Parts: sequence; structure tokens; C-alpha cells
Amino acid sequence: MKYPDLTYPTFFNWVNRPRIMYSPGLHKEVVFEMTQLGGTNVVIFTDKGVVEAGVAEMMISAIRSSELKLAGVFDEIVQDARINIINSGARFYREKGADCMIALGGGSVMDTAKAVNILIGGGEEDFAPLAAQCALWDGAKPLPPHIAFPTTAGTGCEVTNGMVVLDTEAKAKLQVTHPFCNSDIAMLDPELTIKLPAKITAFTGMDALTHAIEGVTSMNVEPIGDALGLHAIRMIVKHLPLAVKEPENIDARGNMLIASTIAGMCFINTMTGAVHALAHSLGALYGIPHGLANAIMLPHVMVFNLEEQPERFMMVADAMGLPVDGKAPLEAGQMAVKAVKDLLREIGLTQTLKDFGVPGDPKALQPMIELASVDGQISYNPRSCEEEDILKLYLQAL
Repeated sequence: MKYPDLTYPTFFNWVNRPRIMYSPGLHKEVVFEMTQLGGTNVVIFTDKGVVEAGVAEMMISAIRSSELKLAGVFDEIVQDARINIINSGARFYREKGADCMIALGGGSVMDTAKAVNILIGGGEEDFAPLAAQCALWDGAKPLPPHIAFPTTAGTGCEVTNGMVVLDTEAKAKLQVTHPFCNSDIAMLDPELTIKLPAKITAFTGMDALTHAIEGVTSMNVEPIGDALGLHAIRMIVKHLPLAVKEPENIDARGNMLIASTIAGMCFINTMTGAVHALAHSLGALYGIPHGLANAIMLPHVMVFNLEEQPERFMMVADAMGLPVDGKAPLEAGQMAVKAVKDLLREIGLTQTLKDFGVPGDPKALQPMIELASVDGQISYNPRSCEEEDILKLYLQAL
């Protein structure tokens, strides 16, 4: 394809702090890497699903009989990082005398661990006032040693310097950033992902695809983000169906982990857009898992944004392997929307918002619309998305 002429901002700031490692079986190297960081007494932050699948035991076995002491396993984390659980995790860390952490899980686990480490590093006990500040940059200092092992290929949380925290009382998702909250090392080991159920593999993979597509079509685009986001799209459309259908396919699992990480590197710098803003509200008020909410909203928001950014959606179509030569940008972008819908069907995600009890009454949708309209990511959407637009998008997804 002959790429269209693109414009970029005259200034951009690129951030990517963690060291990234990849290899099947990499979890066996965790002791060496943590001791190199200065850690001696480690807490594993995870969830009960990871424990029940035997994945946590793989990490425990790697630590056992080594110079690294296992202080304990905190497995109370549930869907969405929650302030009360973050505070409990920090108390657990202190009570066990820990000086370092391993985050072993999906986005909720990794975001919870980030927030715990902020409390530990800052000597704080309650994350609520910190979450209310959103940007924790003034006076921020490096935090205690922290290694992340993602067990899903979707969120990219292992490399992002932000987290999404659910305020259960306000029923709102808060986006919080801190320059040192992400892991010191993101260790990508596909062996830790093979027991992930097909449905979760599917919607976490769509989370990664949403990061990449929104990352290369946002108001904040720049050339490094384009390079990463477009390649992540290429990898995901090729390997996600295989990872869903063949869960023990290490090559597919590994490529999805890498794609998720580089999509995370893309979007944390270029930001996302209306898909994420609307998905955050769906998660806060209806408990829809984030990746699944993204998957449902993605094609609808793509159509909404298409005329504003046809050349960029043409690039998305090209990255998806579609025959765009000779096509007008708008036509190529429409092909990309269809390809996303086809992919959703192929991996078994054909749900609509109606499946989750979301009402079709505009008045009943108003609290969700208001939440989405003030979400931090909506300002990066390439087309202005007002409350009436948000309502239409939700109704289209029912």
C-alpha cells in the first residue's frame, strides 16, 4: 500500500520505563532478576483463578529453595483494581515484612500491585486520596522492586505508567498515573497463559487490539506509536484466533503477549479514545469485563470516527492484511470495521450490551453517559464525542 501523507505534532514525549524480557519458561529466572533488583522478601500478588489454575504454584516453585524468601501470596484481588483491596494488599505487604513484589495475573492484578507499591513507596495507608488526585507526578520517587508477569494478553499493564481503579462507592473508574508505578521488569512467559479460558483469551485479546487501533487513530498520534500500534494489529489478527482455538499453542500465546505489550507501549503514550471511555462506564456500572466492553464498543466507535480519520483507518485496514490498494481511504476504513466484526464472530464474541442487562431507555442510560463524557480518554478521541453521541453509540451496541 502507498501510505497517505500524515501529519504529526511538532512536539511529543515518549515514555517507556520497564525492561522487557520474553521467553517460554521465563518464570524460572525470576529469582535471579529479583535479587539483581535488590529484593530479598517477596509477596506475590495474584487472584484465586490464577492460584486454582496452578499458575501461582509455578512461580512459587521457582522461588522455593532459593535465596529469595517468599513472604506470602496475596490472592484476594478480583475484577477491577479496588481501593479497599489495594489497602488490604499494602497491609499484607507490611505485615509480612516484604521488600519487593511480583504481580502475577491480568490487568486487575497488575493495577492493584502498582497501587500497592505506590502506598508502600510513599509510606501511605489509604489509596483513596491518591486516586482522587489522578496524576501522582509531583515529588514522585522510584518504588520498591517490582516484577510483572502478565497471565493475559490484553491490558499491557506490565509496561504502562497508569492504572484504572474502581471506586465502588462512587461507582466510577478512576485513571491514575505515576511515573514509577509500572514494573521494573516486564517478564513475558507464554507458559503462564496456556490455561487461560478461551473466552477470556478472546476478550483480553480484543482489549489489546482496541489499544492498538485507538492508539494509532487518537488525537495524540506520533510516529513511534504508529510503528508499535500498527505492528501490534498485524500480530493480533494473525495470532488471536489461534490462541483461542489452540490454547496450548505456545507460538500463538507468545505472539499475543508480545503484541499486547507493544500495544500497551503505544497507547500509554498516544492515549486511547471513546471506546475506552464508554467501556470504563460499562465496567463501573454494569460490571462488564473491560476487554469485553471494548470488544462490543470498538466497531461502533470506529464507524463514528471513520470520516474524521479515513487515512488512518486505511492504515489499520492495511495492518489487518486487507486488500486496500486502489481503494479510497474511507472505503478501506469501512473494510477495517467489517474485519473487526468478522474477528469478533471468529473468536466467539458476538455479545451485545443487551446481554448484560444494559437498558435501552435513554433516561436509564444517563448515569453511564455522564460518566463516559467526563472520562479522561474521551478527550483524545479524533472526533468530538458529546453526550448525544455517547447515547447513540450505546444504543447501537444494544
